[in-house]
Amino acid sequence: MLAGDLQTDLDDGVPLAEATLCVVDLETTGGSPVEDRITEIGAVKVRGGERIGVFQTLVHPGVPIPPFVAHLTGIDDLTVARAPSIREVVPSFAEFARGCVFVAHNARFDFAFLNAALERLDFEPLPPPPVCTARLARRIVWPDIPNVRLATLARYFRTAARPRHRALPDAETCAEVLHCLLELGGRLGIRTVGDLRAALTARGRPNYGKIRLADGLPRAPGVYLFRNREGAVLYVGKSRDLRTRVRSYFHGDPRKQIGQLVEQTASVEGVVCPSEVEALAVEARLIRTHEPVHNRRGKTWRRYAYLKVDRGEAYPRIKLVREPRGDGCYLGPFPSSRHARLAKEALEDAFPIRRCTRPMRAATRFPPCALADIGRCVAPCDGRISLERYDELVRSLLSSLTSPGGLLETLERRMTDLAAAERFEEAALARERLRALAEGLRRARTDSWLTSGQLVLRDRDGVVVSLAGGVPMGAGASPVPMPVPRDRADELAAVRAWIARSRPVLQRAGCPPCEPVDGGALLHRLLRRLRDAREPRRADPARDG
Repeated sequence: MLAGDLQTDLDDGVPLAEATLCVVDLETTGGSPVEDRITEIGAVKVRGGERIGVFQTLVHPGVPIPPFVAHLTGIDDLTVARAPSIREVVPSFAEFARGCVFVAHNARFDFAFLNAALERLDFEPLPPPPVCTARLARRIVWPDIPNVRLATLARYFRTAARPRHRALPDAETCAEVLHCLLELGGRLGIRTVGDLRAALTARGRPNYGKIRLADGLPRAPGVYLFRNREGAVLYVGKSRDLRTRVRSYFHGDPRKQIGQLVEQTASVEGVVCPSEVEALAVEARLIRTHEPVHNRRGKTWRRYAYLKVDRGEAYPRIKLVREPRGDGCYLGPFPSSRHARLAKEALEDAFPIRRCTRPMRAATRFPPCALADIGRCVAPCDGRISLERYDELVRSLLSSLTSPGGLLETLERRMTDLAAAERFEEAALARERLRALAEGLRRARTDSWLTSGQLVLRDRDGVVVSLAGGVPMGAGASPVPMPVPRDRADELAAVRAWIARSRPVLQRAGCPPCEPVDGGALLHRLLRRLRDAREPRRADPARDG
């Protein structure tokens, strides 16, 4: 099969000076790869700017050549009468083009015709992508030229060959134009096959003058920082190949924000990381430290909130706080105060704990609110419950956070009963409250064992990662304490997401990762049910519009 002979998918790291390029041009009976046929193939094989081979042959198309095509190319039915068929030509062309990168002017045309011919003969098609000199010219010399026609480019670069609507002269002209474009591209940082493909596939306005900023970066995984002239960090990102990823920004991107970032960038710094999870943790930490203007996640940690129960109070209540300060029992962080408030309301639906914000001592008394009259509060404010009984209620609440089976069942039953009674708005609110609480409990369970000691994991690539206090040991950070501080939450979230996505193998644990059995299966089932119930709403255009 041709796939074994014609290899055009060279490694992206191959320097262009070492890559073999096959510049192809075709003459055809028309413009449709399906209905029309090839009448001539011309190809020039070049390496390092030097010609190392030429291929040229007429092809009998098996169909009449239209008069206007014969007038344009000079190839008529008499010219191809004794020419070989495409079936006879394909093996020779495959041998000639083996190990080369396919190049053509307006490459989509030639590439499509050759692939259509190959498919008709039951050969494997050419592997994409082809290199198009017209598209490359738009990236490099536009708008210095009026158009990117081959004849225009030949005049602009003063090539020795000129196009004549014949396959070999046009291929020779295209090869010279390609050499000139690559020479200019090399000065702009296009030096490898990967650079060339990135320049051709990028969209938006390129900024080749800054590609040199990536020259000092290694081809290794890690984190990169874009800085302005004052040294301020504009953007932090991560990649498995720092040099290639940073270069891609300067090849062009249609997004307005990327254009502004590139214009403001004066230097790029790279931080090499031995593993993906370490890069994730370092990225999160640097974003939190520098709060770059072009990172959307730069300030999200400021919105995090917690639920706190202060056992030091005579009659504790559930408080919504921004920071885990002082003694107390905490749940969180939640993504925002709204999520924390929903979880708080879910707990207050299950436990008739006081909700008033007025400070209370053991002997404090004042008139009760309406919640006491409807049985939603045990009303310690007027002495309806003793201090000891209230303390039992609080202990039951805190116990349900570690063993939430009964709590989740109660809240799920309440949601189901409201829906059965056709009280849909209340049922929807109960569902949102249950979802916020369940997600908070799941995060708390994962974080508790993740930060409990040292873990040694092995990812899918066989890379061994050591975690201490929830973060990679080589990341230069101290262990994450519990409750998780707001400014460290993104680091731990990055590690947590990596574990859920990569499913690494646990090799060693200083403290065996475990959690209470009670509520584990129910928590998993509930979260799946609540997420599945929410998907139709996201996909509903009437709601999204």
